[in-house]
Amino acid sequence: IKTVPNFKITGVIDRAICDIEKPLAGTIVVEHSAKPIKSIELQLVRVETCGCAEGYAKDATEIQNIQIAEGDVMRNFKIPIHMVFPRLFTCVTTATSNFKIEYEVNIVIVLEDDHLITENFPIKLYRPRS
Repeated sequence: IKTVPNFKITGVIDRAICDIEKPLAGTIVVEHSAKPIKSIELQLVRVETCGCAEGYAKDATEIQNIQIAEGDVMRNFKIPIHMVFPRLFTCVTTATSNFKIEYEVNIVIVLEDDHLITENFPIKLYRPRS
């Protein structure tokens, strides 16, 4: 059985309620990691939920994956996060009584031995009024 290596990774996402026309931004900092890092990725996931009297069905689809760092990154260095929302695969967050479209951002740290460390952040997308 593999154990989770000792690590400390911190960061900031500028906002959880995002204008769909502006990029998601922030920073991530690797303070320490007992094992070398292979890459750091930023994933955008669309979560669709449909429901009726019989129950609910939930489907999550990765719609974008951006590698924001490669290799064993320098410690205590602010790595920028910058992701433009893809126009063909995103819309505003929507919720009705039997249908929802929601979004999540995942930060994925891939270690050299292919061990994955993932943190999930729900976000809401909106379109500003003209």
